[in-house]
Amino acid sequence: MNRRLRSSVFATLALLAVVVAAAPAAAQREAVECGEYQGVVCQGYFTDETGVVDDPQRIEDAISRIVGHYGNPIAIVVVQNSRGADPADFAADLANNWGVGDPVAENGILVLVSLDERRTEVVNQTGVSIPSDAIAGSARSFFSAGDFEGGLLAIVGSIEQGLAGTLVEESGADRFPIGAIFFFGIVGIFICSVVRILFGAKRERHKEEHNEREELIDADLADLEPSGADLPRYADYSVPVPMVTDVSTSSGVTELWRVASGHPTDPDVMRSLWSLGLLEVVDRARLVAETREPLDLRASEERALLENAVQEAADEALGAGLDDAAFESKRRNLNRLIASLRPHRVAAARRRTGDALVAELISSPIGDVSVTSFGLAVADASPAFDGNAPLSESVAEYRAASVEAEVKIDRLERLYEHLPESTARPAVAAALADLDDNTDRAIERYESARASLGAEAAGLTADGLDPAAIAALLLMNRNERNTKEFLDGYRRHRDRGFDPAEAVEFALAGLMTDGAVDRVRAVTRRLDLPISITAALIERRDDGPEVYEYLRDELAAYTSSESARTIAGVLAMSLEPTQAMRRWLSAREALHQFGLIGSYADVAAAFGASDPRGPREFAVAYAAQRRALSDSSIDDADRFAPELAHAGTSGQTDTWSGSPISDGISSFDPFTFFYHHWVITRGVSGSYGWEPIHADASWSKDRGSWWGGGGGFGSSGGSSWGGSSWSGGSFGGFSGGGGFSSSGGGSW
Repeated sequence: MNRRLRSSVFATLALLAVVVAAAPAAAQREAVECGEYQGVVCQGYFTDETGVVDDPQRIEDAISRIVGHYGNPIAIVVVQNSRGADPADFAADLANNWGVGDPVAENGILVLVSLDERRTEVVNQTGVSIPSDAIAGSARSFFSAGDFEGGLLAIVGSIEQGLAGTLVEESGADRFPIGAIFFFGIVGIFICSVVRILFGAKRERHKEEHNEREELIDADLADLEPSGADLPRYADYSVPVPMVTDVSTSSGVTELWRVASGHPTDPDVMRSLWSLGLLEVVDRARLVAETREPLDLRASEERALLENAVQEAADEALGAGLDDAAFESKRRNLNRLIASLRPHRVAAARRRTGDALVAELISSPIGDVSVTSFGLAVADASPAFDGNAPLSESVAEYRAASVEAEVKIDRLERLYEHLPESTARPAVAAALADLDDNTDRAIERYESARASLGAEAAGLTADGLDPAAIAALLLMNRNERNTKEFLDGYRRHRDRGFDPAEAVEFALAGLMTDGAVDRVRAVTRRLDLPISITAALIERRDDGPEVYEYLRDELAAYTSSESARTIAGVLAMSLEPTQAMRRWLSAREALHQFGLIGSYADVAAAFGASDPRGPREFAVAYAAQRRALSDSSIDDADRFAPELAHAGTSGQTDTWSGSPISDGISSFDPFTFFYHHWVITRGVSGSYGWEPIHADASWSKDRGSWWGGGGGFGSSGGSSWGGSSWSGGSFGGFSGGGGFSSSGGGSW
């Protein structure tokens, strides 16, 4: 934060502190029974489930004063995490469930601070207009420095300024006290700016020149650092791989773990692992000899003298009062010293790296060995291998899965460069990655589908829907030419009184007439299922509801009732009942071998059950896809690993038959349908949503494991797909508002 901005923030906090100090002393903070959502219990205007604030009453009093003055219900909440949901969605759901705001005035505000995600989210009802991004940003420097109380007070002050700005337009009575302060503040800033322009231009030029010189000197000094090419690698000292016959089955991968733990036992299996690139044998003697510091550099005191000389020369080059010629002369001298010092730095770095590599080598019957990075990946994926198959076949299977995963990631990264940052980006990118082998063509087709929504896109956005995700769904299911039909159906359902979440599901399912809608609604209520699942079941097979009920009852013995409903719907569309259970249990067991358990794992197993390659093959592909995601530059798409790993809809073809998906809104491919429901119910509670699945982050807890980091599920299509309005009673100063949506926020 620059000095001017920091001074402005501190001035705001100082003003807030004076006003708070002048207010009557508040009573001791007491817990207020005003609601609970996802384990977060409302404690009043300020709720801190983490205990990160030492004096919560101070924050409570500051908010209370603003609520008393302006009448806007305000809640500020600090949570450890957003329960696996997108923080913006979680903030809106929290406000809706607690009932923050007035249901008539719709003037409620909620600020969520999520520590694990390092996010501040500001959500509000439609009856209040505040600069949400600025409010979230006011605390960024405080939170980054660990000063949460200071950051929260900055947020309170920013909310007050935002509300004051609103009241200036609405009420002349309050205009002078706040308006005058801002007016004179702006005048003062203007005067200071004029003074700076008139009298500080020369100083600014000198400062800019100094900064430019600093950048040049920093670039010169960076040449001292050894590069990767300067440092030794095992590959530089590898012993040539012998021609051997693979004598091991896939169970031989366990020898990799023995090697990694320093207890190799079987030289024949190790030679097989070596020939397959899972191990490398290293010439230890040559590695030691070639990474020793040369005697002339080691015995000389030249390095210490050069280190001091370089620092002195850098300081001299940045000295005040130097003209351009003098600076360049000093800089040339610095670069001569850098060229003399660099061999010492490189030699020392090679020695340190060589020592570390030697220390990690493992003595074995076939020589000094190390497990390769590919070997580690194979070992981690080995629980999904066929233990009776030759090891060479299993390694080839994983290598092919890795190549495919890398291709998907390459597409995903290119799609990310094109798609604007939004909650829908991970879901849309995951969908488009399977659309076309040519990424540019996939983008072109997507943009065409998005453009086909035309002027109606603004109306969809106003309804809280995401046109980007709708366009992707239409495109995936070969409905890009049916946009008009979809929009006509959507408008018809909205006119009939359905909320946006229901109307968009009916329209995407191709349910256009009142009779078709009423029929599906009746089955939906009986089965307690989302509209899209029910419509797809009825359209896919005559006995779809009966098959669904059978599978739901069978699954109840293995997973939660919420997960069982969703999984049963997917399996009933994709497979015969007995086959469905057998394949689902097989995929589930394979994922459990990776330590992946819980609702998320059970749904991922449904992807495995419906994968035409088979559950075991899906698990291998999933392992490769998770590793590729963890190694990529993308940090918010990890939860889409099952979609990316699934050999599902590609080029708008049916998952099972490989034939083109039938043209027409009412047609559903199982994989497309699965994606449809996964995205469309994001953030929706009750029987419509996948709350237990979205909230389950069991797969991401072991962040040091083979599937890498990237906590949480990331953003996934957005709560905009159907946030229902909750209506609670009056509690804790909140009067049951509802209708909150994401307004603004920021990372810190």
